[in-house]
Amino acid sequence: MLTYPPEVGALQAIRRKLKDPRKNLRNWRKGDPCVSNWTGVICTMPQPDGFLHIQELRMLNLNLTGKLAPELGQLSNLTELNFMWNHNITGSIPKEIGNIKSLKFLLLSGNQLSGPLADELGFLPNLLMFQVDLNQITGSLPKSFVNLISCRHFHMNNNSISGQIPSELSSMPALIHFLLDNNNLMGNLPPEFSQMPKLRILQLDNTNFGGTEIPASYGNMSNLVKLNHLNLGIGARK
Repeated sequence: MLTYPPEVGALQAIRRKLKDPRKNLRNWRKGDPCVSNWTGVICTMPQPDGFLHIQELRMLNLNLTGKLAPELGQLSNLTELNFMWNHNITGSIPKEIGNIKSLKFLLLSGNQLSGPLADELGFLPNLLMFQVDLNQITGSLPKSFVNLISCRHFHMNNNSISGQIPSELSSMPALIHFLLDNNNLMGNLPPEFSQMPKLRILQLDNTNFGGTEIPASYGNMSNLVKLNHLNLGIGARK
C-alpha cells in the first residue's frame, strides 16, 4: 500500500518551497510519505482506491523558513494543516488552500505571512478553526468568510488587517471566538454582531475604530463572556 502519487508530488513541491536549517525534514528525501512516516505527515487508513492519502500535515515548531506552496491545495483529503510557530515562514497564504473542502483546522499562527487573505479561503465548509494570528497579514477581511458555516474559532489578531469589519460576518452561525485585536481596522462596531447566537469572546481592542461606543444591542448577547474593546479609536497598532 502506497501514498497516492499526485499527493507525493504535491509534498515534494511543498518541500522545495521550504528551507529546513535544522534538518527536521531530512526523511522527506527517501521512501514513501505514509509508509516511511515522513515527519509531520499523518495518513488515512487504506482507501477504496487502493492508496493511502495525506490526512494531516503537522509542521508546527520545526524552525522552517521559506514559503507555503500552492500545491498544498492538492492534498484534497487533508483535515489539519498546521504550520504554527515556525516564526520565519514568509509570503502569502496560498488561495489554493480553499480547494481543500475536507479541511477542519487551518493553523498558521506565529510566522511572518503577509499579503491579503484570499476570497477562496472563505469556501471551506468544514473548517472549525482558522488561526493566522501573529503574522503580517494586510488588506481587508473578505466577505466570503460568511461561508465558513462550521467555523468556531476565528483568530486574526496581531496582524495589520485594515478596513471595516464586514457586517455580513455576523451570519457565521457557529462562531465562539472572534479575535481581531491589534490590527488596523476602521469604522465602527457592527451592531449586527449582536445577532451571533454562540459568540462568547469578542476581542477588538487596539484597533483603529473611529468611535468607542458599543452598540446597545450588544447588551442582548446572553452567551458573551468577554468583550475587549479598550483603546478603540486611539489609533493603529504601533
